Amino acid sequence: MSTGAKPAWVKGVRREARAAGCKPVTVLGKDALGNPFSQNTFTVEISASGVRLQGLPRLARDSILLLECGEKRARYRVVWIGEKEGGVEEQVGLECLEPGKAIFGMDPPAPGSFYDEYKRVEAELHRSEDRYKRLFENSLGLICTHDIDGVLLSLNPAAAIALGYEPDLGVGTSLAAFLAPSVRGRLPEYLRRMRERGHDSGYMLIVASNRTKRVWLYRNFLVREDGRPPYVVGHAMDVTEQKKVEYQLESTLKELQSALAEVKTLKGLLPICAWCKKIRTEAGDWIELESYITAHSDAHFSHGVCSDCIPKIRAQGGG
Repeated sequence: MSTGAKPAWVKGVRREARAAGCKPVTVLGKDALGNPFSQNTFTVEISASGVRLQGLPRLARDSILLLECGEKRARYRVVWIGEKEGGVEEQVGLECLEPGKAIFGMDPPAPGSFYDEYKRVEAELHRSEDRYKRLFENSLGLICTHDIDGVLLSLNPAAAIALGYEPDLGVGTSLAAFLAPSVRGRLPEYLRRMRERGHDSGYMLIVASNRTKRVWLYRNFLVREDGRPPYVVGHAMDVTEQKKVEYQLESTLKELQSALAEVKTLKGLLPICAWCKKIRTEAGDWIELESYITAHSDAHFSHGVCSDCIPKIRAQGGG
């Protein structure tokens, strides 16, 4: 994500006249830690509404400084801080907050110039970045970015909490460290799909810091920006509980299907002899009731003598 639009002397777009100039200037303000300072230095480049300086303490972006050049002074805002990769390390870009003041001897741009349009676009860019930042930090969804080699670049608070980490703790770590051992071998294939297709979706098995396993449903896409290495924006939802319920339902359904497959039922009218209680089969044969039920159901018989029949057996000399 961009850190904001930089002045023309860094971007190479000449929105207004500028010139290399080594002019003495006194800078007063507060450093990044909030400590007051007063520093004498020299300009690197100047324009009517901005200046590039070096040799200052570490500053915070958007901080306000007072610049004095000879008898002139004006308030300036820090709009960018040089990075090593940009060739402007330890330099800062400032813009004048007091229109009409040209403390370095260059006239300010006329109203309605390209500079005004640039400032409008820059302000809109800042608003867009602020909206994205609020979404990233406050979303209940699990959001992260990683490079094309699978190294984590950022992790939003919701994802960090789900994993049991601080948001910045996992930055710089390979995604493999967060995957369950059984699925880590699939990471190279996932990265290959991202490079070739630019997007990917599915389920991943995550291991939290307390060693519990979670199932995340993800949908990721590849971002390519001019002048920057490609990176992946990932969005996921924790569906662990949903998958547990689905597994339990599937197991219960299989058990029911298995039980139903083993059930045999008797239905309809059974022709039975009123005297001997034999059953007539479809073929017209008369067979014992026990044999018929055993053949047409899962029921089995165990034999005994009821209390009504015991006297009859004894009367017949059966004991």
